[in-house]
Amino acid sequence: MVINPGEFLPFTREEHMARLARLRAELARRGVDAMLVFAQESHFWLTGFDTGGYVFFQCAVVTADDRPVVLLTRRPDLIQAQQTSTIEDIRIWWDADDANPARDLKVILEELGLKGGRVAIELNTHGLTGWNLWRVQNALNGWCTLEDDEHLIRKLRLVKSAGEIAFTRKAAKILDRSLDAVIAASRPGVLDSEIKAAYLTSILRDGADMPPNPPLFNSGPRAVYGRGVSEPRRIEANDQILVEYPVAYRRYNVKTEWTILFGEVPAAHRKMYDVARETLHRMTEIARPGTTLGEIFDIHAQGLDHGGYGKHRYGATGYSVGCTFSPTSMDVPPMIYSGNATVCEPGMTLFYHVMIGDSDTGYGMGVGHTLLVTEGAPEVLTGLPDDLTVVR
Repeated sequence: MVINPGEFLPFTREEHMARLARLRAELARRGVDAMLVFAQESHFWLTGFDTGGYVFFQCAVVTADDRPVVLLTRRPDLIQAQQTSTIEDIRIWWDADDANPARDLKVILEELGLKGGRVAIELNTHGLTGWNLWRVQNALNGWCTLEDDEHLIRKLRLVKSAGEIAFTRKAAKILDRSLDAVIAASRPGVLDSEIKAAYLTSILRDGADMPPNPPLFNSGPRAVYGRGVSEPRRIEANDQILVEYPVAYRRYNVKTEWTILFGEVPAAHRKMYDVARETLHRMTEIARPGTTLGEIFDIHAQGLDHGGYGKHRYGATGYSVGCTFSPTSMDVPPMIYSGNATVCEPGMTLFYHVMIGDSDTGYGMGVGHTLLVTEGAPEVLTGLPDDLTVVR
């Protein structure tokens, strides 16, 4: 079977080239000669390149002028780069005891005449380890000027195109069906890992990607944790489980958060749900053009403080979601925290959650959904049950 270069692009070639033009225009506006792109989500958004090879050393060089993008990667990624991206100039660095791909990168920059130039480098990414940054800095020290890219491509990606929104809506439909499966699998006597398995089985059978990060399925005393932990736990007759997980379709993520209770529900636990659900509703209502993310956090803080949970609330209450690769589904910045001046714009996709881990009572509660900012009222993409889920 013959496969043509660029045959598996996630978007049209025209859309990818328009994104490249936007990036180049911004580089020219800043007076920067080129950019070193290390984030895998940036590769995907910009060129379509889809791989896990970013865990080694992988860099795309984008000049401010219209010369072709040059990709430096390892041999296992060559065919994928050819078939999933718009990149035509692909260079390989070879594994060896003395391999230093930063030196190979310098050769490319020399070919492009960038000696003495200003070169932005993408820093806020899991695709550039401290070791690799150290090697790049040493290779280019005194040869050119490296500058912080200041989240350039991430900011360009914040407002989604129609194609990106279509992928996001597809992910949301898959997520909604998975939450039904999670609730159906939740009963006393099962391991919480079995409930997690229901989530994974549902989304993978439904055509989703593997999730970019492990889901949070915290039961019993661990429901007050803000992160997942190892070792499964068996659900008891009177119990709780807080779930938070992503679903990705073509690398575009949505998320949900929900709490399932078992047995009799104490009044104090029910109150936590009522406060969290009402706070989430109020936060969602103001997700409109012109509202800042800081103002959304203020609603979160007011709701929990007035409900009596001020000492248990977190310093952020959600974040942007979009195209991300392992190890995270959080497409940040921006996050929703106090004073964040980022303004909501139509096309932004945000995950809101209200999570309370009450260490005094041991009760946990979390509710959350993904929404799309529109010209008017926000479109809630991922649904939640109408009321608290209680299994008896």
